[in-house]
Amino acid sequence: MSVQLGYLTDLPREPDNPEFGALIVARAWKYNGASHWVVPGFYLGQDEFGHWIHQPAGSLIARPSTAHIAPCDALCLIPHEGQWVATLYNDEAEDFDVYIDLASNIGWQQMKRGAWEVNSIDLDLDVIRSHSQGTFLDDEDEFAVHSGEMNYPQELIDSIRRESERLLTQVAADHAPFNHAYRAQWLAKAARLP
Repeated sequence: MSVQLGYLTDLPREPDNPEFGALIVARAWKYNGASHWVVPGFYLGQDEFGHWIHQPAGSLIARPSTAHIAPCDALCLIPHEGQWVATLYNDEAEDFDVYIDLASNIGWQQMKRGAWEVNSIDLDLDVIRSHSQGTFLDDEDEFAVHSGEMNYPQELIDSIRRESERLLTQVAADHAPFNHAYRAQWLAKAARLP
C-alpha cells in the first residue's frame, strides 16, 4: 500500500470477508488527490457482480464544502472487476434510479471494530438512469476538462470511455444487476439489518 496525491494506492480489490451488517465507508477521491464524496453504509454480502452495501435513508453524505442527508434507501454495488461504482435507488419519488460513477483504483482496507473502507478515484463520467430523463451519459464536459487539467493518462481515458459505453448499453437494456428484479433480493437482505 502506498500513498499517491493524498489517496492510498495498491489497496486489495477484494475485502477479507466483511461480516453482514459491518460498517462500510465508501470514500471517493479525485485524480489530483482532492477529497470527494464520503458515503456510509452497511455490508449485505457478495455475489457474481460484486459486494453489496445498504445506504439507508437519513445517512450523512458529505464532501468538502457540502453535505446532505440521503433522502431514500439505496444499494451500492462495488464490482469485483471493472472501473465503476454503482448506486441503485429504492424510491419512485427519487428521480435517480441508477447512478454509476466511472472510477479507478478501487480498493478495500479494514478499519477498527470490523468496519471497512472502500476507496476509489472518481473519473467524472456517470451513467445515469433517471425517471424523468431516461438513460444517459453525464459530465462529459467535466471529464474533458479534468483529463487535461489533471493529466489523465491516455490509456485511462480510453478505458473509461469504453467502460462507460458498455455500462450505458447494459443499463439501457435493463440487464442485471441494474434492474429492479435483481436488486429486490438485496433490498430484502437490507430489511434484515439490525
